[in-house]
Amino acid sequence: MTILSHLASCKPRRKAAPVLNWLATGLCLAALVSASPASAAFTAAVQTQPLARGGEPLLAAAAPDASDFGPYATTLAEYQFPAAIDPEVLADRATEVWGVVHRPTDMSGGPLPVLVFLHGNHGTCGTGSNPRIDDRSDYTTTGVCPTGYVVVPNHRGYDYTAERLASWGYVVVSINANRGINAGAGVPGDNGLNQARGRLILKHIQRLSEWNTVGGTPASLGVDLRGKLDFSQIGLMGHSRGGEGMRAAYNFYRDPGSPWPARIPNNLTFKGLFELAPVDGQTNRIFDADDIPWTVLLPMCDGDVSNLAGIRPYDRMMRYLGENVPTAKSTYTVWGTNHNYYNTEWQRSDSSGCLLHTPVFAPGPSVGSPQQLQIGLASLNAFMRGYVGTGATPAFLQNFNPQFELPTTVTSVTRVERAFTDSPNSTVTKVIEDFDLQTGTSSAGLPQVANNVLLSHRSVFEHDPTLRAGWISWSQASTNTYFQTNVAGGIGIDLSPYKTLDLRLENQAYTPDPTNFSVALVFADGSLSNLLPLKSYLDLIGPVGGPPGIHTMLQSVRIPLADFSLTGSRGSRVKRLKGVRLVFNDTAPGAIIAANIRLSTIDSLQGAAATRPSGADLSRLTQTRPEPASVITEGNTVVSLRKVADGTTELELSSQESFPVRNELAVLRIGNREFALSRYPAGGDTNRLIFSLSEADFAQVKSGDEVYVQYGRGNTAGQRWSFGPLNKGLLQSR
Repeated sequence: MTILSHLASCKPRRKAAPVLNWLATGLCLAALVSASPASAAFTAAVQTQPLARGGEPLLAAAAPDASDFGPYATTLAEYQFPAAIDPEVLADRATEVWGVVHRPTDMSGGPLPVLVFLHGNHGTCGTGSNPRIDDRSDYTTTGVCPTGYVVVPNHRGYDYTAERLASWGYVVVSINANRGINAGAGVPGDNGLNQARGRLILKHIQRLSEWNTVGGTPASLGVDLRGKLDFSQIGLMGHSRGGEGMRAAYNFYRDPGSPWPARIPNNLTFKGLFELAPVDGQTNRIFDADDIPWTVLLPMCDGDVSNLAGIRPYDRMMRYLGENVPTAKSTYTVWGTNHNYYNTEWQRSDSSGCLLHTPVFAPGPSVGSPQQLQIGLASLNAFMRGYVGTGATPAFLQNFNPQFELPTTVTSVTRVERAFTDSPNSTVTKVIEDFDLQTGTSSAGLPQVANNVLLSHRSVFEHDPTLRAGWISWSQASTNTYFQTNVAGGIGIDLSPYKTLDLRLENQAYTPDPTNFSVALVFADGSLSNLLPLKSYLDLIGPVGGPPGIHTMLQSVRIPLADFSLTGSRGSRVKRLKGVRLVFNDTAPGAIIAANIRLSTIDSLQGAAATRPSGADLSRLTQTRPEPASVITEGNTVVSLRKVADGTTELELSSQESFPVRNELAVLRIGNREFALSRYPAGGDTNRLIFSLSEADFAQVKSGDEVYVQYGRGNTAGQRWSFGPLNKGLLQSR
């Protein structure tokens, strides 16, 4: 049995676990090959005693794998224009239009769909190799790196997936945001510069539109793009801050009175947005992705965006009951993966490890993870090949629907948990229970029943505040231990238009064995459907996590209504629905979180054969714990505390342990107050960080308050730098 089979979260496979030979080429992954023996270091990181696995979900046959190469030969080339101040991107500094284009070598056919990628926040100057250490940001402000350093090609970290998509007939443009933006100083209202990223994205799309319409393609690309790009088929991908940047671009284009549609006169249509470990809420505007297919990949061991903030847009969009264009939304939560290794240019791990499960990356000084890239290929390529292009293959979208098993290219590596809605639009899904009213009252305003269970309507840590959930616990298992929510009285709801019952679930605390209970429908005539065991549809284990703790991301279970007894004893007339009952007749004690109980009019399983796994002993990821977060004290200095001309107070801090360029915001914590407007000094030295506080903010902090630097708001459990008590007496005017 290979190391990969020990990492699998479903049935073990034979020795054909594929790996990706991306390091040898530096540009892309080689074809999938049989696994070779694991390195000694990686073997040592994985304990080989699997935990026992319980549930055997009844799922459709595996979704098709989209990670293979297509029929077309490919090429790549870059374009880069001189840096300049563009007030529409950022008015106070130079930025540049720089990108790489992957395309089919032969573009003599019709116009091709276009995919636009954007990386996240990272250092712009690096030194050394295997791994390269990207610890300076000089290029951000000066356009050059110090002697011994190279410019970090952050945009080239997706060559491995872009090449494969180009081989299927896509033109893939990956944007470089190094100048002025990566590691750049935040501005009021846009601390993370993600609105600036959104405007930069639209600048690139505008250039592409011009080259497609009137010509002027840069000679460096080696092709005339006139008439070669299909702007009715545009797909977007953003990693980390690039994710919120892509959401910003999408919304800026659609804003009332937006100038961008007139500038891009090519019948522009966004067909899908895929976000990879994105940030959320780093600007003064909330960005969502309504009216467009959307998926977020959440790495369970993310050490950068360690609060998995990308779940929040999904939570918010579940409330878009009037979505104008009904489109699917989904989450794809990957156990054992970190933030950085989905980009091959980010060569050092951001994560110290995984909580209660095993990483598929080595947390030490290793360079990347072929297994993690395999997950990136399988998910991103399935999304783009399923949604974008006149020849898109909708079957690839089964990868995001938890009614379908995942392909072996995924299950041979790790466990993935999925949440999914066909659309929150009320013509597609009907709300049964969102736990949005006071405890004891259903979303329909009717009484709930909590029989031998404890029930509370509460928010969920790390999720958007708009999400409310039912926290349900029980101490004994019986058919008389249940929670029931009621959606209608009288004659009840006609079930005829609906195909599935959907709900999001998670355990309240880690369980290595599946939590099982039964789901039933309560009919208006007082009868109860047959009890369907959860384990037939979902393996509810975990939750697990990474630094700094457990992540309760909530996965979906989708139960076909046909599996319930919907008809009466005298004929085929479908009964009418009064409510939904969760019967805790198996696992005791138990405690779950339930959210977003909905009916859907769409059943993706129609015509797909359901299969039950063979019952073989299924492998489980073993339990490990990350290194505890450190508090850095040595070599920390308050360089200056000064008031500048506009009344702003600047606090400059220095440490011998550099402040890394991350995607989570660097946050200054003084007492119990937090401030997130910061910059590195102009020279690009990441051992210094300058925070700006408004006059009102500075007035509210006190001498003696402890001063810390951390990453992410409220993240007191993560790594932090301690600078001792604040001394406001040091304040100087400049």
